[in-house]
Amino acid sequence: MAEALSSLSVSHYSCSLCLEVLKEPATLPCGHNYCLKCINKHWDQFDIKGTCKCPRCEMEFHPRPQLYKNTTLSDLMEKIKEHGVRRTPSKRKQKASMTLMASNIKSHLQHPGESAAPKRRKLEESTGNLKENFCSKHQRVLEMFCRTDKVFVCSECVVTEHSGHDTKTLNEERAERKSQLESTTKEVKKRLQDKMKRVEKLKETSASIKISAEEEVQEHQKTFKSAIQSIERLKLVVIDMIRNQKRKKVRQEEELIKRLEKEIRELKRRDAELAELSQTDNHIYFLKKLPSLSLPPEDDSSPEDAGNGDFLPDSKRKNLTVLKERLEEINSWKFVKTRAVVSGDVLKNLRSRNNFLKYFRPLTLDPNTAHKHLHLSERKKKVTQEEKESRYHDHPDRFDYWQQVLCREELKGTRFYWEVEWSGKNVEIGVTYKGISRKGVGDECVLGFNDKSWNLSCSYCSCSAWHNKKETQINAPFSHRIGVFLDYSAGSLSFYSVSDSMTLLYRFSASFTESLYPAFRLGSESFVAICPPNQSSCYHL
Repeated sequence: MAEALSSLSVSHYSCSLCLEVLKEPATLPCGHNYCLKCINKHWDQFDIKGTCKCPRCEMEFHPRPQLYKNTTLSDLMEKIKEHGVRRTPSKRKQKASMTLMASNIKSHLQHPGESAAPKRRKLEESTGNLKENFCSKHQRVLEMFCRTDKVFVCSECVVTEHSGHDTKTLNEERAERKSQLESTTKEVKKRLQDKMKRVEKLKETSASIKISAEEEVQEHQKTFKSAIQSIERLKLVVIDMIRNQKRKKVRQEEELIKRLEKEIRELKRRDAELAELSQTDNHIYFLKKLPSLSLPPEDDSSPEDAGNGDFLPDSKRKNLTVLKERLEEINSWKFVKTRAVVSGDVLKNLRSRNNFLKYFRPLTLDPNTAHKHLHLSERKKKVTQEEKESRYHDHPDRFDYWQQVLCREELKGTRFYWEVEWSGKNVEIGVTYKGISRKGVGDECVLGFNDKSWNLSCSYCSCSAWHNKKETQINAPFSHRIGVFLDYSAGSLSFYSVSDSMTLLYRFSASFTESLYPAFRLGSESFVAICPPNQSSCYHL
């Protein structure tokens, strides 16, 4: 800094009125500097009618401004004096340097009348690295900004290297960039508020997720606990039945053994007597004794061997076999971390119909939901559209306009597969939340025309998928037997054409939030039958 200051002359900071070094310098609104006494004296002598002019640029000020000592410039001159800078007698150079310095001071200091604290701060800013405020080539104050080259320049640079460029004073450049600053500040605050709101929303969502997860954990804990308790109770009942049956059978066997042993002893005795009788020569004794040794008729009512494996009734044994199969199925379930991987892995592994049948779910039509022109038959496995009305009683769950029907089974939490066969002009095969509307003609009642249902629409000539009134045409060949695979946890609902092979027709991806129920809508002269597994045709269709 001392090196930079030593290159300047005190004469650069002289008053153009007294031509002496500035004493108590004062800065006019136009930026020029004078001794405080000199400028006041000049205005007292030459300016009249309350209008004052700058002696150099003749800018007029009305009313006469109140001037104050420019402490920043005064301190700067003291620093120059402390470093022993030289004095240059040239008055022309004095005036040129004063003009440059005044412009620099004006760009860095507040106008007279402002508080001292901001001036002190600006003094620190302006004198903190004074060398950076001067042109390294011309040793002049950087008082302009070249927009063309985006650099700070001095007045000599403007008429030389940057001649013809788009240049602005620092005040002008800052004034124009102030709107940019305000716009950027506004955008920063907006983004800050948006992100703070997003953080709050994410925190709420996170808290909700934690609560929901804990509630679901507790629900599943209750389910598993109830299941375990039920299995434990069933185990005790089965064990007790088997042991009771064992004691009964053992007692029967022991009684039979005692009876047979008694008969054996009697037969041995008769055998000995017969042997002895056969040796006698007394014909009269032989003929008298023989009738008493003859065998009585065999008792047909004697108990038979109880056998093995009949400790439980056939119905109970079949139920336990079904339970074992279900437990084996549950034991084969695989859970992975991401939903997408679940769906992808499962569907990838389902290469044949047999793989789908592992998740087969028997279904039953709910007569309380069936429209009055729909007739249920075959143990509520088949629905037919007919012109005559069925004698259904009134029920709040019944569809009163659209010819639709739901199944009774609630589907949630795991994987399910079922098959149907259809015939007629057109049918709709799908699933829905229980909350679908049942009364009226609005879209909220129609399968596939609201956000509560998904379906596959089939007719003799076309096939399409529907959800929330959005239709997707399907070009794949389809048959009259449709397989439906639901992976609830993965959010996947797939429809397949079932023939010699499985052909994917369409797959919905959704985040299911409620239990789903299989559903059907029938056009005129149509019917749908729910197929049992491993059966080539449904109810003689």
